[in-house]
Amino acid sequence: MNILQRYESLAEEKRWEEALPVIREIIDANPAIYTSWFNCGVCLDELGRHSEAAEAFIKAQELKIDDWGIHYRILRSFFLADDTDQFFEFADYSCGLSIEMIEVLINATDFRSLHQRPEFEALKMKYAQH
Repeated sequence: MNILQRYESLAEEKRWEEALPVIREIIDANPAIYTSWFNCGVCLDELGRHSEAAEAFIKAQELKIDDWGIHYRILRSFFLADDTDQFFEFADYSCGLSIEMIEVLINATDFRSLHQRPEFEALKMKYAQH
């Protein structure tokens, strides 16, 4: 079994603590593969390490800027880390890249608790179609 298969097997079994050093070894071997950074973010999220997960997802996003699923995972990680400043900063960046992201944020039940915040209203004013 190669290292990638070992990671996939551990992830499939939800053995995140064991999968994390394996995915980090994969990243060390080739840090230019965005899916490896994404998988690292998944491991960290599953372990409740949401701030670190956001950092890993950002590395993935830097390598694949137009993968909106990665953008969502970054926002979700900031939200779960209770880092609203970073959430809104990244949301503004993401909406600036794709106007459609504001609709994702408006419709996402994950972020409903932020919808009444002034920062969210400002995003809607800036990006929502009128």
